[in-house]
Amino acid sequence: NDSLYVFVEVFIDPDLPLSKSPFVVKDQVVITGGNDQDIVQLESFGQNANYVFGKRDITTIANICNGTNPITWNDPKPYVIYGIMAIIGCDLIIEAGTNVYVHGGIVIGDSLSYNPGRIFVKNGSIQANGTLENPITIQGDRLEPEFADVPGQWFGIQLDSASINNQFSYTTIKNGIYGILADSSSHVEIDHSQLLNSSSLGLFGSHSSAEVSNSLIYSAGSYGVYWRYGGNYNMNFSTVVSYGIQAEALRMENYLCTDQLCLGEIRTNPLMATISNSILVGSSRDEILIDEFEGSDPFTVNYTFNNTMIRIDEFLESRPDFFDNCNDCINFNGTDALFVDVNDNNFELDSLSIAERKSIPINGVTDDLLGRMRSSAPDMGCYESQFKM
Repeated sequence: NDSLYVFVEVFIDPDLPLSKSPFVVKDQVVITGGNDQDIVQLESFGQNANYVFGKRDITTIANICNGTNPITWNDPKPYVIYGIMAIIGCDLIIEAGTNVYVHGGIVIGDSLSYNPGRIFVKNGSIQANGTLENPITIQGDRLEPEFADVPGQWFGIQLDSASINNQFSYTTIKNGIYGILADSSSHVEIDHSQLLNSSSLGLFGSHSSAEVSNSLIYSAGSYGVYWRYGGNYNMNFSTVVSYGIQAEALRMENYLCTDQLCLGEIRTNPLMATISNSILVGSSRDEILIDEFEGSDPFTVNYTFNNTMIRIDEFLESRPDFFDNCNDCINFNGTDALFVDVNDNNFELDSLSIAERKSIPINGVTDDLLGRMRSSAPDMGCYESQFKM
């Protein structure tokens, strides 16, 4: 019944570069007794930042709400989320120019392993009010150059039930497992924003609603956009690309399986989607997948594409009437001039792009992702051509 107390002191210089003093500094003490070995993890904060963390460790949920009063983040110092940050019952307002870094990692549980680094919203909202001059960044906390484009560093942003006033303007969300997950009748509006380098889905909606405009979604490990179990979705002047993988740029479904093999109950909800003046392409011959469960009491998938660049081929065998709901669309053949350089993730329009001047004006959408004014004959996608005279 003997005890041994070990006191550890850490000396941190928060002004050192991240390569010397990262946001979270880690070490461990290894205790060996006979054939047994215990490891005590040591962690400390290494930068001058605003840290958001639970009371115990990275698996603890930190609910930042104290009542229903809104919380504003506007400090020039970054905000570092250690583990799971919950917004339950209030609104988080992130002002222009704010940087948010999420510390992820792998936690081994009793029956599964998971990445706890996430932002979770329920009965509240997150409002990221970036501007063209001062955008907002939400990403993992590894800022070294070798981690700049590494996906899966943190979980992502999860919008749960009764989360209805979510807004992301001029916001870049990158390097997570997911970009944004909108679930359980939540609502989100996304404009002038980028979702990139997700190891799974870029934008996911399940029985939710979303408004997306002037935004770019790329480098997802699975579908760029996946709308499941119904919902209401509108996309204008946006670009969703899926290069180098088999998953489509866009997938839409009106059902939800209740078991892994989809042999049990199948739940359905109507799905309504309108996509206008956008680009949905990739390296596969089919970049749209619509999977509709009809059953004995069908809830249908209702979709309309207007002035949109798509890429489909064999998809037409299952939906030969697809172009009845695709007005003035262009079916990209994979070889025509479209983007500047997909290998460099430069999805601005090529000087000879077939997407130029192929859209129609939409009230309220006057500029593009970079703030360029839309012409009276605007271009498809999130970028207005830099070569337009």
